[in-house]
Amino acid sequence: MSRAIDHIVLCVNDLDAAISAYARLGFTVTPRAVHPFGTGNALVQLDGMYIELLSVVDPDKIAETDLAEPFSFPIYNRDYLRHREGMSMLALQSDDAEEDREKFMVAGAAVPPVFHFERDAKTPEGDTVGVAFSLAYANHPLLRHAVTFVCQHRHPVQNFYFPAYQTHQNGALAIGKVHIDHWAAEAVRDFYQEIGVDGIVDALHGNELVARYGVEDQAFPTDGFAGFELIVDDMAKISDAATEMGAVENNGALILPPSKFFGVMMVIRTK
Repeated sequence: MSRAIDHIVLCVNDLDAAISAYARLGFTVTPRAVHPFGTGNALVQLDGMYIELLSVVDPDKIAETDLAEPFSFPIYNRDYLRHREGMSMLALQSDDAEEDREKFMVAGAAVPPVFHFERDAKTPEGDTVGVAFSLAYANHPLLRHAVTFVCQHRHPVQNFYFPAYQTHQNGALAIGKVHIDHWAAEAVRDFYQEIGVDGIVDALHGNELVARYGVEDQAFPTDGFAGFELIVDDMAKISDAATEMGAVENNGALILPPSKFFGVMMVIRTK
């Protein structure tokens, strides 16, 4: 079974600064929301997938007792920010997180119990609606700083996706491939194949990443997500803003290096 992207988690120290930067780049960003466990986010909604800008907004709500749990979403992202900003997590679409957890275990992944949570969200009209999620994590010892999980939306999609949030001045359409820079790239590729992720995760050694995109950057990780592709309908709609923010051109794409954009490389291209 080939899985599709639900969203990517971009961990930032300053959520307001990230929201402002994404808005300058021509994205429509949803209002800020808070989780019940100390993190907060704002989203860039695309067609059936989204970019999550995530930060720790209330560290006192991150209970150290969570350390007794097999995996803690807030502790993981808090600790991730202690060593770098960047793409901390990849979420895949799911209709049944419990069933997917079983499949992950068969594939040999270390899988904690499914994590359920709810929060409030704002509609474009300013109304408050409830959204709820079930997450099943497929952990791998080589990917301690690059966690993958499935995300099941438990409330109707009408509570989450709104056309007004999915329309962007820069012509953004979708997330393409996700790139991992890893010293054990071959083993990482094998892992993703085992859990049914084909064609959307590209694991490379650092020198391969530099050779492909022509960007050498000290902010690239050596054992985690390096960045992602943003698919747009017209490069002209985003090129000026991206260039002003430090993007460079390479083989028809615009590359925002991680040192210029909150620790994550954004590869902007058309279909």
